[in-house]
Amino acid sequence: MSAESDEPYIFDDGPLSHFAEAGWLGMLQLVVGERHAWLPETVRREVGLAVDTYPHLRAVLEATWLTHRSILTDIEQTAFGHYTSRLLGPNGENLGECGVLALAEANNAVAVIDDGFARTVAAERGVAVKTTVALLCDLVNGGHISLDVASTVADNLLATEYRLPFLPGGFKAFVLMEDLIMPPYDEY
Repeated sequence: MSAESDEPYIFDDGPLSHFAEAGWLGMLQLVVGERHAWLPETVRREVGLAVDTYPHLRAVLEATWLTHRSILTDIEQTAFGHYTSRLLGPNGENLGECGVLALAEANNAVAVIDDGFARTVAAERGVAVKTTVALLCDLVNGGHISLDVASTVADNLLATEYRLPFLPGGFKAFVLMEDLIMPPYDEY
């Protein structure tokens, strides 16, 4: 499945939480643009349970650009069952990822998720996935932010203890090595 401009983005708690903690939640709204952005009920519940401990999560719950979405249809429920059988931990871990992937699969949407195993399971079923790094690259490639700003955002996310595939200061080298940024680079 390709990520077309009309496909909704369905957000997991990781990107939302860390962008909010770093003060960059609005950047996710920018990358969404005119698309719909969904906050699965499974993720909303996780965020709601943690908001007293992590007050920055209130911004996620109050974000008007995120539409709260439950798993409703038979197709969504069947997909949810598949993902819970593959991803759900013994103490309910990964329930949010299950909701994200079920809604993405059933609605031809894009799952915004960074968890490696969840991305592997999504790929097995042809679910379109965007990672935090891919979203930052989309913003650079779309001319919304410079490569230097994206690098600063990535470093801010790392400062929140978010796991990204590089160390502080490594965003630019990583995305250039992986050919994720369109040339000419000097215009960024």
